[in-house]
Amino acid sequence: MNEINSYKDLTLLISTGEKVKKELENSIEDIESYFRQIEGPKGLKHKTSYEDYDTIQGERSNDFSVGYGKLLEEVHRLESMLYLQNCNLERYYRIKVGIDDCVNATTSVTIKVSMLRRLGISQEQVSEMVEKSTRTIKRMDKKEREKINITVDCSGQ
Repeated sequence: MNEINSYKDLTLLISTGEKVKKELENSIEDIESYFRQIEGPKGLKHKTSYEDYDTIQGERSNDFSVGYGKLLEEVHRLESMLYLQNCNLERYYRIKVGIDDCVNATTSVTIKVSMLRRLGISQEQVSEMVEKSTRTIKRMDKKEREKINITVDCSGQ
């Protein structure tokens, strides 16, 4: 499992996950397209749709290569990976929606800014989310840091 330390990590996991999902889907489609080519009439084009597949006239090839079984295993492996990827993405989206709902339920802009900044979101992104200027967000950050910085005098004076 990937550890999610910040909102930024979460959004990065989601965007990367979506790219991986798309690559898996493309790989599965490529192999299935190859299956249609070797099972279908000679002259079948690479990306011919299933609807066109049945209507193309021509001699059908019966030579199944030795690698056919391995390709079929690969499709099953890719489909399993795609299923797991979808499960992970669903989990990440649920977490994101929960965080977004929590932040949106907060009416105080100062608290909202504080929450978003602690989630690891940049000042620029926070300014867009709360519809305030970046300068305002920087001032709010500075005030919060000043509240947190408590000087402890250890010299006993």
